[in-house]
Amino acid sequence: MRLFRGVRRVGDGFLKKYELRYDVDGREVGWEVISLNDLKSERDLAGALTAVEIIPRFQDGDWLMCREFRFAVNDFVWEFPTGMIEPGETPQAAAERELREETGLEIARIDGLLPPCCYSVGLTDEIIVPVKVTVRGDMRACHDLYEEIQPHKMSAHQVRALLDQPGMKMTETALMYLAGALGV
Repeated sequence: MRLFRGVRRVGDGFLKKYELRYDVDGREVGWEVISLNDLKSERDLAGALTAVEIIPRFQDGDWLMCREFRFAVNDFVWEFPTGMIEPGETPQAAAERELREETGLEIARIDGLLPPCCYSVGLTDEIIVPVKVTVRGDMRACHDLYEEIQPHKMSAHQVRALLDQPGMKMTETALMYLAGALGV
């Protein structure tokens, strides 16, 4: 039996680190969690929608893939455009804003929302909403102090070849979605 005992914030900053305390079969254990949310009680651990992952296709069926430098792995990672949901913003509005900021493209049509999913549940309480969209416009790279994003228009054949490249890094959600969509 697991019984929640408390939460304590450790340090300050944009990303918040918390120590969660539990009683597990009569022994007290702790677990560290990174969160964008303010965790104060057990009720806050249910998780709030924090981000969107945009699953973009062009009108001709090609995929939009982004190659983004990620500090945590000190390398470029292939992924779909992602971003934070701002307070009071819907996942659809966040998808429109983030796509424009990161790639210069706009949403021609929202094709659907997938169920919210947990992202790296061993480390964070982040819950993302995948938003399937059709995109249009002219691509541009995004480069600032915190983001270096290179958007690429890729055919299904090019995406399959990417998945076969040794040493290629890709986010789990993009890999799983593409593997299913492409029958890999």
